Amino acid sequence: MDIQLCLNEYIKELESEVMKILSDPKTDKRTKNLAMKPLTSKKQIIKNTIEALELVDKVHEEEMEKVKGEY
Repeated sequence: MDIQLCLNEYIKELESEVMKILSDPKTDKRTKNLAMKPLTSKKQIIKNTIEALELVDKVHEEEMEKVKGEY
């Protein structure tokens, strides 16, 4: 399975957790904010990972084209 696809699925799960937290009327604003910070951080880390993977793929493709051009 594609790594980026798995990471995108994980982001969807995190967003679902966020929606559960936000939609809970019993939870006060402070508790919601505390619960959301780790989820937000995880999402940002995953987005950065996806961007890094895309960059690695791009550089790899460019290097492969250079090698093909030499032969």
